Amino acid sequence: MRNFLFLLLLPLAACSAYGPAMRRGPDVYPDFSALKAANTEGLDFSREAYYRGSPVAVFAPHGGDIELLTSRLARATAGRDFNLYIFNGWHGRKGDLHVTSSHFDDPQAVLIATSSVLGVSFHAQADHGRWVCVGGSNREAGELVARRLEAAGFSAVAPCARLPGTSLKNIVNRPSSGGVQLEITLRLLASLEKDAEDLSKFTEAVRLAALEFISSGKANTVQETAK
Repeated sequence: MRNFLFLLLLPLAACSAYGPAMRRGPDVYPDFSALKAANTEGLDFSREAYYRGSPVAVFAPHGGDIELLTSRLARATAGRDFNLYIFNGWHGRKGDLHVTSSHFDDPQAVLIATSSVLGVSFHAQADHGRWVCVGGSNREAGELVARRLEAAGFSAVAPCARLPGTSLKNIVNRPSSGGVQLEITLRLLASLEKDAEDLSKFTEAVRLAALEFISSGKANTVQETAK
C-alpha cells in the first residue's frame, strides 16, 4: 500500500469559548460538495487529512467551532501513527457547517476511510451527565472501546440506542471492518478540556481498544487501497 499525505489549510483562528454548537433541524448543506461550493476553504473551514498506512482511521467530521474539542480528541487519539481526518468549521459559522456523518462525502475522508480497516469518530451530543454513547457499525469494537473507557474511569454505554450511527454511508463505517462512533456529552467534553490528564486517559483508552480489535484477528482486510 502506498503512503500518501494530505495536509490542507489549517485554521486561521482558534475559537475562544467552549461550547459545541448543536444544530437543531436539518443541515444547511446536503453533502460536502454543496458545503464546499458555498464556502471558502481557509476562511470558513479547513481540513486535515493524513494517511499513515495504519489500519485505524480517526475522524472528527464536525470539528473546529462546530463541535468543539472533537478535533483535539481526534488528534490525540490518532497520535503520529493512526490515519486522521478532521473537518474544522470556523469563523462563528458553527452548526451551519455541520453535514451529518452519513452524508459527509469529502473525497479526502472517503479515501482515508476506504483505505483503512477500522474507523473511530468523535462527536458532541446534548444529553445530560458526563458519559459517552458508543455506536457505529462494528459492535464488537464498540464494546471494547466502552470497556476500556470504563476501566479508565469514564462512563460509557454500548450500543448507543439514541444515536446508533450504524448507517453504512456514515464516514466512520466505510473502513473494511466498519467503525465506532463516540457521542460525548457536553459536560464530559467541558471536563476533558479542563483536565489534560483525563483527556490523555480518555484518548489512550480509545487507542488501546482500537489496537486490541485490530490484533484480535477479527478485522476484515482493506477492500480499497489508497492510490
